Amino acid sequence: MKKLAVILVLATTLGGCIVLSEMKALTKCEFSFHSAADPIIAGVNMQHIRSYTDLTFMDGQRIVGNILQKKLPFGIVANVEVKNPGPALAAVSYIEWIAYIDNVEISSGRIDDRVEIPANGGTAIVPIHIESDLFEYLQGDSPKTMLNFALNLVDAGGQPTRLSLKIKPAVYIGSKLVRAPDYFTISKEFTSGD
Repeated sequence: MKKLAVILVLATTLGGCIVLSEMKALTKCEFSFHSAADPIIAGVNMQHIRSYTDLTFMDGQRIVGNILQKKLPFGIVANVEVKNPGPALAAVSYIEWIAYIDNVEISSGRIDDRVEIPANGGTAIVPIHIESDLFEYLQGDSPKTMLNFALNLVDAGGQPTRLSLKIKPAVYIGSKLVRAPDYFTISKEFTSGD
């Protein structure tokens, strides 16, 4: 994020003072996992399922049927909280992200929506929709083992347990996108890109 601050100072001729102020404030922001929501496996909402015995017969059949077809579609929303400790409004226009399970990349994408983070300790939640096919990571495991693996991705409090994210925020100055120089990892604790 320090390199981003240098780029932002150099970019003052390209954008107005308000945009520059928002971008400078972004370099001070901290990011953390807020929660995970809507875990879906093979079309089955797993939010309140803690064991394969909690599945209905139809849900179990749907999951096993997918596994027999050598696929296990998985989706989850990782809610990232952004905290702005600074005295000025911060904004992010674009976020590139990479999702990992047990340090294995499972998905990547981008968010191209402007998010504003209020000053003086204000926060904003950025939902990141992750989709992947877990079958390729779990080949050779039994259907029960695959299901238990997926169940363990989110704990009872809605926190990701084996899921991690790397993000690279960016802002627009006019029509030019200025990205942070590197990805940084989001954890359960607030971290900055410094």
